[in-house]
Amino acid sequence: MNIYTKIIAEGLKVDFETAEQIQVFMSKWFDDFYFGSSTKLQIIRAAKEAQSMMTDSRYADLLGA
Repeated sequence: MNIYTKIIAEGLKVDFETAEQIQVFMSKWFDDFYFGSSTKLQIIRAAKEAQSMMTDSRYADLLGA
């Protein structure tokens, strides 16, 4: 677990495994998102969007990777 996983887990109130899945999804789908230059609030907002996208079947191929 890294600091960004922890921010996502705490911000979305999810377990660390789910937070890690969200972070991986973000790194694959959100090409213009840079964790290192983002605030905690920006990370949480993007993670919330990613979490929503993960339930959409159009993005299913990105979940298994």
